Amino acid sequence: MNVCKNFKFLRIARDCIRNLSGSRLPLGVGARVSNGTYTLEPLTKRELIRVHGAEAMPFLQGLVTNDVSRLQEPQGPTSMYALFLNRGGRVMYDTIIYRTNDPDTFLLECDRDASSDFRRHLRTYRVRKRIDIDTVDDEYVPWVLFNEQRTNEIPTKKAEDLFITQDPRVDSLGTRILAPTDLGMNKLIKNLWRHHEVVASGSTPESNYKLLRYKQGIGEGVEELPPGKCFPLEANADYLNGVSFNKGCYVGQELTARVHHSGVIRKRYMPVRFTAPVSSNHIVKSVAGANLGRVLGHAHNRGVALLRIEPVLGGQQQLVIDGERCYVERPQWWPNDVNSKRVQSAIE
Repeated sequence: MNVCKNFKFLRIARDCIRNLSGSRLPLGVGARVSNGTYTLEPLTKRELIRVHGAEAMPFLQGLVTNDVSRLQEPQGPTSMYALFLNRGGRVMYDTIIYRTNDPDTFLLECDRDASSDFRRHLRTYRVRKRIDIDTVDDEYVPWVLFNEQRTNEIPTKKAEDLFITQDPRVDSLGTRILAPTDLGMNKLIKNLWRHHEVVASGSTPESNYKLLRYKQGIGEGVEELPPGKCFPLEANADYLNGVSFNKGCYVGQELTARVHHSGVIRKRYMPVRFTAPVSSNHIVKSVAGANLGRVLGHAHNRGVALLRIEPVLGGQQQLVIDGERCYVERPQWWPNDVNSKRVQSAIE
């Protein structure tokens, strides 16, 4: 039986998500759109997984890089970014964890293409814990709302069955909205803004969530964060509010803590701007021919790449891909203190 069709399950999921709708919607900085129009886009590549049970919090606490217990604090966040690691400390899956009305229920956002593997990964560690792990894909869809030109909060109508929260990584990624699957864009806009206080439109080739992430240099999903290929600090988990160095043990914690305290991180995800179309060869090189990293996702003239910090940001080398120039800039959301131990030690 498909658990998503079970009436009791659907009622629990709907009740859990209901109270998290708000009266004001915080907006971050997103892709540029004209006349102050916001881009509202369904995240069709993302899926929501429900983890429910009396041991759900300690179960997740032992698996992810962030401190899940903060979600249960009265003044705690409504969502948080986190990574699942393997025993060797490498990234397996990225997620955004959403709190609900029920302290024993969490919603986890994951890559839709990896949903089955992700749930299998969770069940591997469940052992004898009384925890339910199910998809709510038939009931809820994550949306994103963003505008590069505005960062202020805007009023919204209080709407049932909507979860509204700022993206927990960086403000520039805008706002996450979890909405019922049967709620299309027009109905969603009507639910949020009764008197047309905000103009929102669908995504375009020039304004969409993937391009927004690439401009910020933020990887997401198994294509851009291939399982077992990079470490959490290389994926900027420390800069994206995705790792806690004060919580207890979790899978892969030992190596993550060691790298953090040593301060030596030689590679990080960064935004790339191309001057020519990118072919199947995604290797970024110096003009002298040295391999500096690899592009893991691209759209139009933007992409995200895992690159060596010292030669890319610390030197004056020209970068090329397929013999064509490309440019890398230090993301604005990286810490301002460039002399911090973690940044400087990789450059020296």
